[in-house]
Amino acid sequence: MTDFKANDEFKTTHWSLVVSSREKDSVTRRDSLGELCEAYWYPLFAYLRRKGHGPEEAADYVQSFFVELIDKDFLEAVSPEKGRFRWFLMSAIKRFVGKDKEKQSAQKRGGGLKLFSLNIDDAEQRYQTEPVDGWTAEKLFDRRWALAVLQQALAQLRREQEEKGKLDLYLALQSTLTGIQITQQQYEEIASKFEMTPAAVKVAALRLRDKYRKTLQNIVAQTVVESDRVDDELDELLAALRG
Repeated sequence: MTDFKANDEFKTTHWSLVVSSREKDSVTRRDSLGELCEAYWYPLFAYLRRKGHGPEEAADYVQSFFVELIDKDFLEAVSPEKGRFRWFLMSAIKRFVGKDKEKQSAQKRGGGLKLFSLNIDDAEQRYQTEPVDGWTAEKLFDRRWALAVLQQALAQLRREQEEKGKLDLYLALQSTLTGIQITQQQYEEIASKFEMTPAAVKVAALRLRDKYRKTLQNIVAQTVVESDRVDDELDELLAALRG
């Protein structure tokens, strides 16, 4: 799991955010949908690129798709009981692109309205590093979702450790959260640096891994309806990474 970059993060959309996007107040509605846009624009961009659309076309579709979410109230039909929000987005943008092709409209999609900034060059550079062989558009979308969930958990854990004044120790042990093994010599070096015993450092690493696992569970729990589906969702997350 080495694909963690600051600009890769998108916040996993919780159902509370989806519900707040339906608020009648225009400011609340636009702010909520703006957060949805920021969260999902790159996974959807990658999805459309893998479907064969060019960079500018894919970016244009993503922008106008989110405009349609506001103008046509697509989110009114969404509820936790109807499944996962990420599945809704994939099926909805597929229908959106299909309808646009049927209309073959010459007018600029979205009417020039921009809900958020989308750097096409940056998005395309990121897309060019995505895996290719055997990776369908759907699998690629799920991969980006999975990486983002892990990134969100890492970012949340980092903030918590920084608030506790333990950021330096967290950074020294962060690699253990992504599957990298630390040698006994490295434990001793860390122990010396922080005036701890190697045993105490190992305990700290175990506690961090436990907090990381619980943070992941909490994030995933906010995207499913039944609490007993959390483990299933985590399994799908790992499967999405493997492809």
